[in-house]
Amino acid sequence: MASTTIANDLRTIMDVRAVDFDPNVDTDAYVTLDPANSAAGLPLGKFRKFMAVYMTSVGTGGITAFSIGGATANDGTGFVAAATHAVGSNPNAVGDRLVLECNDEQIREVLSTATHVCVLVNLVTSTDEGVVTFIQADPLYGPTAALTADYVS
Repeated sequence: MASTTIANDLRTIMDVRAVDFDPNVDTDAYVTLDPANSAAGLPLGKFRKFMAVYMTSVGTGGITAFSIGGATANDGTGFVAAATHAVGSNPNAVGDRLVLECNDEQIREVLSTATHVCVLVNLVTSTDEGVVTFIQADPLYGPTAALTADYVS
């Protein structure tokens, strides 16, 4: 029997989302972090810390670029990378992953007019796919109920 106590501690201090990444291109592409609104970027100004985890789910080509940065619109317009992974060990097998982290100060340093945070990935092969888990943490205005919500399309 499951506990009757509801534990939503982590959901009040972070927003965690996992999204499919299948851009069908082998050039720079933004991860759709808000699939409900078909938006690549999430608004800046709610959280101080960001982490992206890229995991290969299909293919063996790997990636050539992996960045978190700021943009001036939710579609990635004006994107400037604030943190870039060196991709020293290419995640070219299913289950391989890379982790990248940055904060709002780094984004504001490279793009003071940034309104959104975005993740950019460049796949070696257009038929490869991945899953990106994106975490926003350290809310600016303290704990808030249910920052991480269920999403079913």
